[in-house]
Amino acid sequence: MVGGFRVPALSVDEAGPERGTAVWEDDYILLALLSHGLVEMKRRLEGLGEPRHLLSRAERRDTGLPGAWQEAVTRLWWRFFWAGLEPPRNDYAVLELCRLPLGQWPLRMALSSADVEVSLLDGEEPSEFAEEAVRGAWGDPEAHIAEQRVHQALLLVAEANAREGRDAWRIYVRMRRLVIERPVISDVEVRALQQELPAGPTAGEPYVMDFVRTAYERRPAENGVTLTVCARCGVPLPQARGSRNKSCGTPNCETSPKILHLPTLGFYWVLHRGARRFVHDPGVFELRVCEKVRALGLEPELWLGTDQPDALDVSFRVPRGKRSELWGTDEKDWASPVLLARSFRWPIEPECDRRFLVVPEHRAQVPGYLTDLRTELAGRTDPARPFKVVTEKQLLTEIRRALARQGGGSCAR
Repeated sequence: MVGGFRVPALSVDEAGPERGTAVWEDDYILLALLSHGLVEMKRRLEGLGEPRHLLSRAERRDTGLPGAWQEAVTRLWWRFFWAGLEPPRNDYAVLELCRLPLGQWPLRMALSSADVEVSLLDGEEPSEFAEEAVRGAWGDPEAHIAEQRVHQALLLVAEANAREGRDAWRIYVRMRRLVIERPVISDVEVRALQQELPAGPTAGEPYVMDFVRTAYERRPAENGVTLTVCARCGVPLPQARGSRNKSCGTPNCETSPKILHLPTLGFYWVLHRGARRFVHDPGVFELRVCEKVRALGLEPELWLGTDQPDALDVSFRVPRGKRSELWGTDEKDWASPVLLARSFRWPIEPECDRRFLVVPEHRAQVPGYLTDLRTELAGRTDPARPFKVVTEKQLLTEIRRALARQGGGSCAR
């Protein structure tokens, strides 16, 4: 037992380089393990009914410390030791380290310049970087389950209520937009959805109710409810007295509170955390790009290839001579360019003439972000599906140039 840790004995081969020399493993693996431990501790505390409970009290709540956390702390201890630094004394010291920007850690790590200012903890919550690290390294089960469940519920509603042609896709898009644009809905609205989309099993409620229960959680409220929500993204804002956290939590959303009055008969519905984090939040960026493309006079379509959860986000036709090209965009708003590059795969369908990986302006403004993203993507992409990394503004510039070459003409079909 050393410094509060049970440190395993290592052979000379396992112990790594001579003390004081450089790192011998990928630093992102270590950070992913720490992040996995933080995320798992948070989930365990939420399972105890204390979602706001301090992470630093996790081991006092008879939850046990996650295996990933224990492995990460052990690795971290040895990394400090071989670097000639005093290792953290205990788990609490590691938690405090997780609150610091990565560039301020005593241990020098090989990281993207865009990642040195991020931390693993944001207050008592795992940071964006931490959640991305878990999702990129292990395919975060919560993210996968949340996306799959919402996606399957959407498909069921769309296919069961479709009558002809592209009805299924139109219904799918409408209901997915509901998750993005309406994080809070009333039971009155849900009743209207049941009447509009009545398809269901022979005996039972319409499939749309399965979708609502999958994406939202029900809260009691008779004779109406008044909530404070973000005017930009619609997410309910924290109501706890004395809470200093007035942010909605949606990435790069300039939170502006507004009062929302909902007429209710007995309850209202609020997005589940999984649907919020992995469907709503990315969707805000996707819809923003879609509307900017539409403002240029084109006719963008959302989520073609709806048989896959990670469908192409926005696609549109751009005139070229007497024909048109199909351009496809995949919008990604990730804190870490390295983690994004390591997890990114271009959607299989539909086939496009030009492809763009679009990142938001606030990410591109981080020094080194675009450079490190492009560098890390090199050699990881499918040569049969080449794509270009652009910002929102750069995408619009590409479209304007194509339209100018065409003489500003409308999109041919």
